Amino acid sequence: FSDAERDSVLITNNKLFEHSVLQVNYTTYDLRCEQDSINPRTRADLMVMSHEDDRAHPYWYACLIKVFHINVEYYKTPDSVWSCPKRIDFLFVRWFKQDTSPASFTAKRLQRLQFFEDESPDAYGFLDPECVIRGTHIIPAFAFGCPKGLLIPTIGRCQADPDWVLYYVNM
Repeated sequence: FSDAERDSVLITNNKLFEHSVLQVNYTTYDLRCEQDSINPRTRADLMVMSHEDDRAHPYWYACLIKVFHINVEYYKTPDSVWSCPKRIDFLFVRWFKQDTSPASFTAKRLQRLQFFEDESPDAYGFLDPECVIRGTHIIPAFAFGCPKGLLIPTIGRCQADPDWVLYYVNM
C-alpha cells in the first residue's frame, strides 16, 4: 500500500480489542451445522484452505496466539469525510509447515507438521477469521522429542508447553 492509502485509514481511538475465544461455524460431513470454540490457552489449533498451486495437501495449519478486533474508519479522497467505523476481526497465529515425508492411509502414517523457525518470515502472521475452516486436533509426535538447544520464550511459546520437533494431524 502507498503512504496515501495508509493515511486514508484510521483506527478509531487507537484501540485494539483482545478476545479470549474464536467461534467458528462449520458443516459436518452429514450436512449438520456445528460450532468450534478455538481458545488460545486450551485448544488453539486451526486449519485453513491451502493457497499453494501444489495440491498435495489441501490445508494449512496454525496455532492461534491471540484473537483481536479493531474499529476502522477510512476516506476515499482527501476531500471526503471519514466513514462510519467498521469492525475488522483478525487472528495472530503461528504457522505450521508440512513435513515432506509421505503420509496417507496406504503409507499408514498421519500427516506430520512442524513449526517454522522463529526467525522465518513465515513463522507468524495475521489471518482473517473468515478463512478458518474449523479447529483441528494436532498431537505432538513424542518419539521425535523436543528441539535441541535453548529456545527463547516468545509470545508464541510458553515454558509450560514446550515445542516438539514434529506433530501429527489427528483424523
